[in-house]
Amino acid sequence: MRAARWEVVVPQSGHSNIGSIEITNAEPNAAAAIAGAFAQTGMIASIVTSPSGAAPYVLFTEALAEGSVTSRHWSALSAARQARKSGASLVFLQQASATSGLEGLSRTLRREWPECQSICWSLIDAVPAENLISWLGNTSEDLWLSADGLARRAVLGELVSPRPIASSPQGLWLVTGGARGVTASCAIEFARHAGGTFILAGRSAETAWPEGVPETSDLKALRGLMATSAVKRGEKPSPAAIDKAARAAIAGLEIRATLADIRTAGGQAVYMPMDTSNAASVEAVLAVIQSKYGAITGLVHGAGIIADRLVEEKTEDELARVFAPKAEGLFHLLSRLDLSALRHVGLFSSASAFFGNRGQSDYAMANAILANAGRALAADLPQARVKVFDWGPWEGGMVDATLASHFKEQGVPLIPLAEGARIFAHELLAGDPSDVELIVGTVWSEE
Repeated sequence: MRAARWEVVVPQSGHSNIGSIEITNAEPNAAAAIAGAFAQTGMIASIVTSPSGAAPYVLFTEALAEGSVTSRHWSALSAARQARKSGASLVFLQQASATSGLEGLSRTLRREWPECQSICWSLIDAVPAENLISWLGNTSEDLWLSADGLARRAVLGELVSPRPIASSPQGLWLVTGGARGVTASCAIEFARHAGGTFILAGRSAETAWPEGVPETSDLKALRGLMATSAVKRGEKPSPAAIDKAARAAIAGLEIRATLADIRTAGGQAVYMPMDTSNAASVEAVLAVIQSKYGAITGLVHGAGIIADRLVEEKTEDELARVFAPKAEGLFHLLSRLDLSALRHVGLFSSASAFFGNRGQSDYAMANAILANAGRALAADLPQARVKVFDWGPWEGGMVDATLASHFKEQGVPLIPLAEGARIFAHELLAGDPSDVELIVGTVWSEE
């Protein structure tokens, strides 16, 4: 595991003689300012609706325009697909803020479109348009540009080792996506060290086990048992209905098992159905929590789904489904929580945000948003320890047997559940507060 670090990059003197550029007009004011600055240097700068292929570089202003987090990132991805046909180098512009994650797109495009240069520039505060000139043609990296003309790039820092947990803070912990799978394992381990009350929130209902059917976690076996039971009762449910009921029953079984494990580990635990992608659902559940338990002191945001598909085939609906629980969901939570009461924030991101990953442009962007939001929270909440975990692939979780075999062939080790949970607990409770973003892909040694 390594912490993300920032290196200062100094631009070369002057600018490359690239001839001309095209600038998308998604944000007209920004496009006009950039075009004017470039024109003053004698370069040809054209504002276009879509790239024509006449210029070697295209600057995208889609992420600078008004709109929701999801719509801005979809607009940038759509514009990139049009620009690829032109053969130009792609430069995505975004504000350096908690709601931006286009570096996830540029990093993924470099993997999917190796023949096409793709970079992302995050603008810190009000960066003069003329500052962009010194970088165009002189870098192939994602950069965070500041008004002083300097830039920063994200790099892997030194290896991070676990720190002993000196205290066990009793608190009220909200864990999204925390009743099943990877996040559940982390919550159980966390309870061993921290104690307190855990509110596990997820989209699944805590479905009761079907009467007269033996308990099993084997979905195929359960479908057979439920079908047999239905026939005995004189019912003829469809295979789809049996599958849906079986999945709900197993989800309920897993939820109850997680609650029991947390209680055994030393914490109190309750489950509340909540859809983080739905603002009304979040508001209603948080109101209940505040009324019954008080202010939330620890937030663990582990909700998320994947919908893998190459950029050229990605649909707007897929991107929206990926963004909804993870990115939009985080902001639904933050806008309704008492942030001053938070003492711990743990965000489940992905290594795809830092490195990019084929087929995961939307997932990489959503998780890059979490990384940027985590850094913003760390700056705004000095009383809280904020950690963003850029997880590599886990054993279990969303990695099935096929994916596990693929990772093994690529030499990518899977994170064991117990080890990943230990990393999570130690870092969120005792990690260096300055290490906000952590890239986790190898296990800690016992030394």
